[in-house]
Amino acid sequence: MKDNNTEANGAEVAGKTGADEGAPKRAPEPPPGAEKQVAAAPAPADGPAIRAGGWMVPAYAGALLGVFLGERVVPTIDWARYALSGLGVLTLALVTALRFATAFRETGERRAVERTLAILSALGLIAVAAYFTTTDAGRALLGVSGAAPETRARIDAATTVGWVALLAIATVPLFFGEAALAPMRRAERIEVRRVRAATLSGVTLAFAAVYSALFVYGASQLDLKADFSYYRTARPGDSTKRVAESLTAPLKITAFFPQQNEVGAEVEGYLREVKAASPQITVEMQDRLLVPALAKEAKVTQDGVIVLSRDGSRETVTVGADMKTAGAKLKSIDADFQKALLKVIRTQRIAYMTVGHGEMNEAAGQAAAEGRTAKNLRKLLESQNYQVKDLGLAEGLASELPKDAYVVIVLGPQKEFLPEEVAALKRYADGGGHLLLALDPDAKVDLSPLAGAVGLAWKPEVLANDRIYVRRRYNESDHAMLVTQRYSSHASVSTLSRHAQQAPTIFAGAASLDKQGEGDLKIDFVVRSMGETFADANGNFKFDEGEKRSAYNLAAAVSKQIAPGGEDGSEKKELRAFVLADADAFSDAVFRNEPNIVLALDALRWLGGEESFAGEITTNEDVRIEHTKEKDQVWFWATILVAPALVLGLGLFITRRGRRASGRRA
Repeated sequence: MKDNNTEANGAEVAGKTGADEGAPKRAPEPPPGAEKQVAAAPAPADGPAIRAGGWMVPAYAGALLGVFLGERVVPTIDWARYALSGLGVLTLALVTALRFATAFRETGERRAVERTLAILSALGLIAVAAYFTTTDAGRALLGVSGAAPETRARIDAATTVGWVALLAIATVPLFFGEAALAPMRRAERIEVRRVRAATLSGVTLAFAAVYSALFVYGASQLDLKADFSYYRTARPGDSTKRVAESLTAPLKITAFFPQQNEVGAEVEGYLREVKAASPQITVEMQDRLLVPALAKEAKVTQDGVIVLSRDGSRETVTVGADMKTAGAKLKSIDADFQKALLKVIRTQRIAYMTVGHGEMNEAAGQAAAEGRTAKNLRKLLESQNYQVKDLGLAEGLASELPKDAYVVIVLGPQKEFLPEEVAALKRYADGGGHLLLALDPDAKVDLSPLAGAVGLAWKPEVLANDRIYVRRRYNESDHAMLVTQRYSSHASVSTLSRHAQQAPTIFAGAASLDKQGEGDLKIDFVVRSMGETFADANGNFKFDEGEKRSAYNLAAAVSKQIAPGGEDGSEKKELRAFVLADADAFSDAVFRNEPNIVLALDALRWLGGEESFAGEITTNEDVRIEHTKEKDQVWFWATILVAPALVLGLGLFITRRGRRASGRRA
């Protein structure tokens, strides 16, 4: 029985084993958590190879930078400009298209966010397109280049404001929104309110920047100025010292200031330097209250007055004794002192300005609005002790010029002179008179007779230079705004010739001069144009075939001795004429350039026989800061975008760094 039971058990075990071998095998049980890991892994999604992401912001910013470099940094290098600008615009378009594609592919809240960013990106692209309408090609395409200058200027200004404002309103919110979205791009859900708040903050900041820029621009157009700089007393200039050196009789200078007065100490230092220039000068510092008799004799009733007296002639210069009010006077004391000095050492002269031919000294309307006037030249004459009078037909312009005319000035006539008027001017010059002729090709009339009166030939073709010029209207007409530093050693331009590299003069639409045959007149061409200048025969301001580049004559000094004078007391007579091929060089608009003032001053001194007085008049008055259009744009971008961007970038960097530090501590 025992054996039977053993066999039965063995058979049972064998049966179980066989049954196990015949049954299908089960896979081993996975470890805990494996099912969750498999379920969490997403299936591969079908999508484009290039997907929206944080790379789009630097790509967009880089594209804008490329356009900026092409249009502003290398605009004269055609291949570089087209490469940078074209690549920038193409990148902007591709990034914008990708944003719209992403917005259409997404759903729900993510679609709304992507659509907003895509619209902002498109606005930036539109702003760049609006900018290109302000270029020469854009103006020509839209027909703006053929409009009147005033209309073209208004259109350019409005378009510039529009594209700058639109670009700011588009890019700032775009960058803010993208910065808020970047950490959530891989999340299943995004915080829409966070992105929306960042975008609205960018919009607010952009509008505030645009408003501030427009406010600053509007304020700059107001004719209100304030000087907050501290005073600086001017020192005697070369011209003042030379006037002092010419003294042949004693000159007494008395300054009435209280003792221990700050302004008096500054004035005393200036007068001591003037005294060192001539042994004929004596200087006294007096307290008006301590010497009442002397003050009464000089007719001084207040402190801060300088009195110059010589041979019964007396002139005063009022400075003031309070530093708060005298500070501005101390800056220009050299000019005021020289004006008084000239009145003391010689009698007043008469300068006649012709009228009746549309000259600059009687300009009105549009010409006056553009600064084509001669108010500053009139003031310059008065500072040199000239009395300025008008000279027309009623004063003898067509018959015999006044006997007291020391110099006759013709400033940019717009009408032809009558033959009788030209003949009268020639008789005056041949008799030893002094002429200042400032002719202008804009008159479109024949000015050859005026130039011929002093042996010169007038060439009315307007000169242009497409390499060296002054920007005014930012189009090709600016090529007629000539700049030159080429002066001769003649006495009429002695100051400019000594400082040629620092003294460029401006000729805004000049013709040229030449000799009119042979004669007994001594003609010196004292100012010449730069060598790249050409005569623009067809008036298109471009250098065309058949036109010649050369250095043209812009100003001439003509002289001829009429009577040598002698020991018997006979007066020396000499014909002197200074002729300019551009009247605008002496206009108020161009007088903002100081070398042009020096040109006029030296010419007047030479005409008056006072070339020994040539030199600079020093002043420490604050010079008005003027920017070119390019500089204004640099300041605009720097103050409106760059500076705030640096502040915001620094704030974001510090904030993110603080959050990371907090996360590590947690």
